[in-house]
Amino acid sequence: MARINFELNELQAFIAVAEKSSFKAAAETLYLSQPALSRRIDKLEQALQVRLLERTTRSVRLTGEGEHFLQHAQAVVEELEAAMHGMGQRQQLRCGMLTIASIPSVAQQLLPEVLAVFAREHPQHRLRVIDENAQEVLASVLDGRADLGINFIGGEDPGIDFLPLLTERYLLVVRRDHRLASRSSVRWQELAGEKLVSVSPHSSNRLLIDHQLAALAERPQVYYEANHLSGAYGMVLAGMGPVIVPELSLTQAQKHMLVGIEISEPALSRTLGLIQRKGSQNSPLLQQLIDQLKLAFSQGQP
Repeated sequence: MARINFELNELQAFIAVAEKSSFKAAAETLYLSQPALSRRIDKLEQALQVRLLERTTRSVRLTGEGEHFLQHAQAVVEELEAAMHGMGQRQQLRCGMLTIASIPSVAQQLLPEVLAVFAREHPQHRLRVIDENAQEVLASVLDGRADLGINFIGGEDPGIDFLPLLTERYLLVVRRDHRLASRSSVRWQELAGEKLVSVSPHSSNRLLIDHQLAALAERPQVYYEANHLSGAYGMVLAGMGPVIVPELSLTQAQKHMLVGIEISEPALSRTLGLIQRKGSQNSPLLQQLIDQLKLAFSQGQP
């Protein structure tokens, strides 16, 4: 095996210069002086016994050897960073840190009770919740920031194991003085002419709702938008119009001022489930939390 007689910081210095095509910009990125950066490059070239960079007073560019070596240097640094990230995750598990990513409605309605029980049983362990939108929950699980997620998307992702747990219907939520507030159910066709409040078109919830609305000959129009459900609910409370939302998002506190009405013909629903990276091996601690979540979902059917 050939002896490697250069250091990681020399590789990082070379990559920075190659990517920035500038010693000054690379030095600023690495928080180094230009002379210190130059010394690192010189040491690397001496170790390799090749010229990696051609320098002039106005520019810097890779030599042929430099272009070839850059690909390997980047791969080595990326692998080391991935290994360090993985070791950090292993250390978190050893220290009893569990991270759960969850869509906000579940993080607010179902998750706290489960975590409270878990915390009482394991007071020495730490918990972290990433309460974000569906796309961010999926990304958090895929990139390893979360040990597991609670979501309604991800089942078709090849890198995800999806365990369905609960079917949640969508409701029309109105203020108690709205014309439909006394109804127990409403058909989609009856919403024609309504000025709807909704979340952003980029939301996964909005995509489901828009798909349903597109099938109607006469449909309500979205007039008012907010990025998050909290903002949408604020507009409903202000009397701006009704909103179509997942049932779990309507809290007990809000029910004093708002009414949730079943939408029929057809009903609209989503499947909530646990998501993990495909092939994940669960620690006993994580498996216990998953079992408690399964039980909570089975008992928490809206």
